[in-house]
Amino acid sequence: MSDTVDNADRFGDEEVAFGDTLVSVDGLTKYFSQDSGILGGISVDTDGGFPITFDRTKVRAVEDVSFEIRKGETLGLVGESGCGKSTLARTLIRLIEPTDGSVYFNGRDLSALESEELRKARKNVQMIFQDPQSSLDPRMKVGRIVEQPMRAHGMYGSDSEREARTRELLEKVGLDPQHYNRYPHAFSGGQRQRINLARALAVNPDFIVCDEPVSALDVSIQAQVLNTMQELQEEFGLTYLFIAHDLSVIRHISDRVAVMYLGQIAELAETKELFENPQHPYTQALLGSIPTPDPRSNKSRQTIDGDVPSPIDPPSGCRFRTRCPELIAPDQYDLEDGEWADVRAFMRSVDRRTFELGSGPEIEERFFDGRLPDGEVGTLIADSIDDIRADRWDEASEALIDAFAEQSICAQQEPSYETEPVYGDETHYAACHLHRD
Repeated sequence: MSDTVDNADRFGDEEVAFGDTLVSVDGLTKYFSQDSGILGGISVDTDGGFPITFDRTKVRAVEDVSFEIRKGETLGLVGESGCGKSTLARTLIRLIEPTDGSVYFNGRDLSALESEELRKARKNVQMIFQDPQSSLDPRMKVGRIVEQPMRAHGMYGSDSEREARTRELLEKVGLDPQHYNRYPHAFSGGQRQRINLARALAVNPDFIVCDEPVSALDVSIQAQVLNTMQELQEEFGLTYLFIAHDLSVIRHISDRVAVMYLGQIAELAETKELFENPQHPYTQALLGSIPTPDPRSNKSRQTIDGDVPSPIDPPSGCRFRTRCPELIAPDQYDLEDGEWADVRAFMRSVDRRTFELGSGPEIEERFFDGRLPDGEVGTLIADSIDDIRADRWDEASEALIDAFAEQSICAQQEPSYETEPVYGDETHYAACHLHRD
């Protein structure tokens, strides 16, 4: 891999050099128990067997995630709400204990550190949270809030030194040092987030995890806070993991971007490469959903059909396959692209019951232009139409999914491919079987 990234959105035409790997995430996994409470998941056997069993259903929030972040860069992490971004962030710095996997910071495995060692290591790893209001203690003055991490890590020898450093940091993040004795309620949302930024900088960290730090702010304030963060990154040599669901924010601040879906990384590439040459259908759908500000544009916004599957029982193979418009046809059927598109549309419409019940010919006309595919495929479709007309929708859907969706390579194997980039030199990772050849 190259040690430079050409990000025209951030730095014009200049190349930005990054150092060695600072953070390395290897197979990071976090499962939660669906049942909560002391007695959650406990059942009593009344049939004479062992009297108490524990059956906790696991929510697979983050599963087998791996990536690297180099010194001085910003890795953007984007995805729909509920895809696991915040859980990944908290697990990465062990605010939540991982189920499996490792996180190496400067070559040291954070996931293996004991409590006191971890506390010391956190001096170099800080986090900024999404809500600037709830992350600040309303009973403490701003100066005390910023000084708290210094005290916890035994930094600076006296109160006066800590106060001087705090006033300096308040000025660095764009606040008046004279506001040292104010309470958080006296500040706006953007100012509160700047206080959070000052607190994160108080212990001179190398790495800051930013969990949607501007999503609760007005757009005009977002730009100001982002610009401040970039200026501080250059001044202090900071490295960011920047989480957001707003693609315009990610494009503005990131050097590379990772796209997350249902607990896994779907795509990872340099920012320009990912936005100009997306290689995963999910990324393409996200980019296609961005509204166009030009009212004269005829471009229609792209939507993603269906609901996000449950993380308790995610789809096998590619997790996006149940919603993917590019689902690959099973090898055992000889289907033209147009025929497979018709079968796929019919299968998903049956599963979601998105059409009114009609006669067999009416259904055939609607989905197959009045003529079913030849051979076994046509027979399967005809049988499903008979089930639908008999109001056996579930049986029809199950038969179609078993015959087509579950036989696709998308369901049979987990995808993991590296493709040649069009822009820049970085390897372009895409978890999609469209790149298997």
